[in-house]
Amino acid sequence: METIITAKGVHIIFPKDCGNAPKKRLLIDALAAFIEGDHVELEERVDIEKVRLPSLPEGVMEVKIHRVITHGKEAGVHLTVYCAGRKQVEAGAFLSFRSAANTIISKLDILVDKDR
Repeated sequence: METIITAKGVHIIFPKDCGNAPKKRLLIDALAAFIEGDHVELEERVDIEKVRLPSLPEGVMEVKIHRVITHGKEAGVHLTVYCAGRKQVEAGAFLSFRSAANTIISKLDILVDKDR
């Protein structure tokens, strides 16, 4: 596992990758930009006119990414969000890029399991 610590102190823990799927790292970097509220970075990675970004829970301390799967223009991410003073939240994000060769996220669906 590898860890990124954002400027806000949020730890993003993710599986070490072989480097053969660059979109995996792009998704992790996009998550870090989202947590930081880095709108300039997000506008480079997300089609803001088509994608509605979710709100971020208060007090996020850590995000653990269990799996990132990419294939062509599709991707999926399984993660757990840990917040101060509340129960962890399990989530899955399903994304589409504009095309298999493009790195702009054009669709985002998130499923949340708050009962774990």
